Amino acid sequence: MGRVLEPRGAATPGFGLPMTLLGVVWGVVGLAWLVRLAGTTASWLAGNGWVSPPFGVDFVRLLVGDGVEAVWPGTPTWAVVVLVFLLLAVVTTAGCALTVLGRRVLAPVEGLAQAHEVAPLTPAPAKERARRLRRSLAQRPDRDVAAEDVGLALGVLMPRGPRLRASWEDVLLAVMAPRAGETTTLTVPIVRNAPGPVLATSIKPDLWEATWAERAGSTGERVWVFDPQGVTGQSQAMWWDPLRGVTTVEEATRLAGHFITEIRGEKDGRDFWSSAAHDLLANLLLAAALSERSLPEVYEWLTDSAVPTAANLLRAHGHHAAAAAVVGRQNGAVETRDGVYETARTAASALRDPVIMRWLVPARTSGATGCEEFNTAAFVTSRQTLHLLSKNGAGTAAPLVAALVDRLMHDGIRAAERSSGARLDPPLVVVLDEAANICKIPDLPDLYSHLGSRGVVPLTVLQSYRQGVRVWGETGMDSLWSAATVKLVGAGIDDARFAEDVSRLVGDHDVTVRSYADGSGDGRQRASRSVTTSLRRQRLLPPEHLRAMPKGTALVLATGLRAAQVRLQPYYEAPARRGDR
Repeated sequence: MGRVLEPRGAATPGFGLPMTLLGVVWGVVGLAWLVRLAGTTASWLAGNGWVSPPFGVDFVRLLVGDGVEAVWPGTPTWAVVVLVFLLLAVVTTAGCALTVLGRRVLAPVEGLAQAHEVAPLTPAPAKERARRLRRSLAQRPDRDVAAEDVGLALGVLMPRGPRLRASWEDVLLAVMAPRAGETTTLTVPIVRNAPGPVLATSIKPDLWEATWAERAGSTGERVWVFDPQGVTGQSQAMWWDPLRGVTTVEEATRLAGHFITEIRGEKDGRDFWSSAAHDLLANLLLAAALSERSLPEVYEWLTDSAVPTAANLLRAHGHHAAAAAVVGRQNGAVETRDGVYETARTAASALRDPVIMRWLVPARTSGATGCEEFNTAAFVTSRQTLHLLSKNGAGTAAPLVAALVDRLMHDGIRAAERSSGARLDPPLVVVLDEAANICKIPDLPDLYSHLGSRGVVPLTVLQSYRQGVRVWGETGMDSLWSAATVKLVGAGIDDARFAEDVSRLVGDHDVTVRSYADGSGDGRQRASRSVTTSLRRQRLLPPEHLRAMPKGTALVLATGLRAAQVRLQPYYEAPARRGDR
């Protein structure tokens, strides 16, 4: 007894012989047509003219019965035979090439979403959704609504399209292994084609190099580069004061959180030392902001646990509780006090680097020439571009990158609340490449739940699910994954648990199970064979197949829609401002 698994819809048992006979008939017809073409061509080459006999039964009968001379007088048989073999070689080669190309490029995973099953992401519905979300598009004729005005490009639905786009109320999360093409196929196209302001983080200069000229030319507005550690090799042309605009305990606590996150691990997010250091640093930052002091002075206060300056400044500005907290920490047990101060100094180690500080204090103070102060409130209502770069590791500018991104997103929310419809138009696009390394915004999972409704559209790019867990913990990463309305899973996923979870989300399908049983004969009759069929549920995309997904493709998991497979388009193959097809 044997069993064979086939996808649902496989040929019904008993159809094998008729299908074989039909294939033979069509093969004979095709061969006869090739012979006719070869004979006609040979006749023309022999100088006898283009003799093309009617194709049919009479042609085959004459050719088989009387030979080539009867059909094409004066044409040698050997010439017809040679041309037949040449044509067969051409047809076979072309067929093999198309088969290979189809398998490599046009073969999606069977059973994943077709165009009608992801209709909201396809061009026409996406355009209508964009008109609803962006009032500036509501009365614009279709011909004047460019593809990049509609939404962020995700890729081309396999096997043959159309291109899918996320909307301006979606929040996106991409999990793609290193060298899976996330820069060329995802972050670069999104930055280049953003219709409004866009900011992007990175630890390498490639994203900046591939986008700055295009953005400057297409928008006619400034491209800023915040690069305190010289990743791009460009001269400093801007500075930004993180203390400007910090007027409340809440704002100071948010700013301090970006520094503390650098020393918090996956499991010790609320340990005593980091929590106490967070409170201390927040109070010192508030004191400096209210008194128009600088970040280097904050670090000086951290080096001497007895200095009363911060407490006096807080008291002078009416923040008596914060002043009392600083005094209480300074007067506490020596071991505890020193431990808290040491933890805070470690978290804020970037503030001791004079090269980094040049980007965070006024140009007249640092001595930098040709620098302009970066205005976050003006940026979110412009069409400007900001690239933020930092190296990875201790003492880097990463907490300052996170602080600037966080400030911009909150300024975007405030600007949206003042706007008609309570949304930014054009939207603010936030591309967080290497987010787990240089942009560890502590409450990013919570922000994801409402950013899209304000026209702030983030894309967070992670190399693995576990990388996100390391920053935000299991609960935080689960929240980020759940809050993302569009998720992309790229090639190279090696996390077995994550691959299993994605496989389950993609779902199952029915496969036909054919079972064969051979009966024994009695010597006078042939042995009989019985065939039974049944259906069995099976994974559409098992974990091992997900891991082996080819580079240049990705799964799209959009809220309320079936999983789809897309072919990612590198920016150099998908020119900006080209219509969707």
